[in-house]
Amino acid sequence: MTSKKTRLALLLTIFTFSVTAVKADEVDRAVRMRMAERNIPGAAVAVVKNGRVVKMKGYGLASIEFGVPVTTDTVFEIGSVSKQMTAAGIMLLVQDGKVSLDERISKYLPGTPEDWKDVRVRHLLTHTSGIKSYTSLTGFELSRRVRIDGFIKQLSPYPLEFTPGEKNIYSNSGYNLLAYIIETQSGMAYMDFMRERIFLPLGMTRTGDRDPRNIIRLRAEGYEWQMDRYAGRDGSLTDLMGAGSITSTIADMVKWEAGLRGDKLLTPESKREIWTQFKFNNGSLSPYGLGWRISDVRGVKLIGHTGQTAGFGAAIFRYVDDSVTVITLTNLGELGMGSLIASSVAKAFLPKLSLKNVKIFSGEKPEYSEAFMLALSDRITGKIDEQKFTDSLYRNLTGDRTRAADKRLQGLGKLTRFDYVGSENIDGRTIYRYLAAAGGRMMLWRFAVDEAGKIREMVLEEDE
Repeated sequence: MTSKKTRLALLLTIFTFSVTAVKADEVDRAVRMRMAERNIPGAAVAVVKNGRVVKMKGYGLASIEFGVPVTTDTVFEIGSVSKQMTAAGIMLLVQDGKVSLDERISKYLPGTPEDWKDVRVRHLLTHTSGIKSYTSLTGFELSRRVRIDGFIKQLSPYPLEFTPGEKNIYSNSGYNLLAYIIETQSGMAYMDFMRERIFLPLGMTRTGDRDPRNIIRLRAEGYEWQMDRYAGRDGSLTDLMGAGSITSTIADMVKWEAGLRGDKLLTPESKREIWTQFKFNNGSLSPYGLGWRISDVRGVKLIGHTGQTAGFGAAIFRYVDDSVTVITLTNLGELGMGSLIASSVAKAFLPKLSLKNVKIFSGEKPEYSEAFMLALSDRITGKIDEQKFTDSLYRNLTGDRTRAADKRLQGLGKLTRFDYVGSENIDGRTIYRYLAAAGGRMMLWRFAVDEAGKIREMVLEEDE
């Protein structure tokens, strides 16, 4: 009997290993296809299933100039994926008894304006503070080395965009202010605190600050794709601090994922806090927790985040109920490349994420549906009708970069389906989603309109 059980266990182990190997090969195909389609120079990808690393690999080039390949030790900027780490830093101070999530930020930050009197730490973590995001303003360039007093002083003249807790509008300002709270309450510089309390305890020895003044071994170069060639990224960088200044390797990001699974870093209570959707003043739920987006993708719970800086894109997608995590780091600045690769890789392990499983909305379609369909049909055939779009979107769609990218669409042929699949409120605007098909390719498109009914947003979120 024991011998039979042993043989059965061995057969199951061999079968599981074989299936995993097949999935790993599918990952290679998915990553290389996306890199070729989108002209991504280099990428590093990891898949963790049931706490075990089943794939971790570098693809392409970290430096086109010097022909340096990406490895698991290549250092990338992770952009706004940094926010979950900043949030973890705040939770460590909560665990230390030095910070309360529901305390007014004026208790921890000197010189905050009267207009911010009702802003609490939790509001900063959930993008519900109403404080204007500084990355749309001038005067916050990295070269200026703005510190806490200057940062608050420069932001103070701008009124709150809404009552704290009323809505969710993405604000990098909130995460820089959280970094300053870490400094005032720990007595340490932000990055020193992150290194001492998070990175080193988790063995993340290659994770640190993106500041160009730092000499970082095996740092990847960041690139942009311009029409038909690569270009180096813009050297005029914004100071992202707690909002997006961290660099890391795929090997270290796997250690970060392991730290999230265990209780060495954050207590179970702290993790419940960060992965709970914020409740707005009216009782409805935000799509954001504390440094993480929380969503449902085709019936699969996803807790994740993306990151974007000049020349780089990243994503960490944790499909928690299925115990699958996909992490992607890239060195192309085109929006969404990290999430594009991550979602493609995830489908190799979770086929239910396929667009084939998107449910078509059976009720009445939005009044804008026909306008959206005509706009997409025109775009596929290379026609852009100025009257259908806001001025800013029209400029974007007719710019050289978008026109070059749209060549992929124009090669697909006519639109063969266009079905409404649902809507949601994001950052105070209604987002409409449609499942489209052309040339055998399935696509998930996102649309939004302005007050006059003109299309202000038209984004390809996913395709397969």
